[in-house]
Amino acid sequence: MKILVCITHVPDTTAKISFTDNNTKFNKAGVQYIIGPYDDYALARAVELKEAQGRNRDGS
Repeated sequence: MKILVCITHVPDTTAKISFTDNNTKFNKAGVQYIIGPYDDYALARAVELKEAQGRNRDGS
């Protein structure tokens, strides 16, 4: 089984957010990015499904 999980990276909730060009553009400098929380859950669930499929195939 092949599983595809689409993920996004979002600014960390503790990151200091600022804007440039008269407050019209997001300033990415110094911003830490993380995998979105729901995407992180989806990725973990995909790994669980893949591991479960491997166990079932081995007969364990």
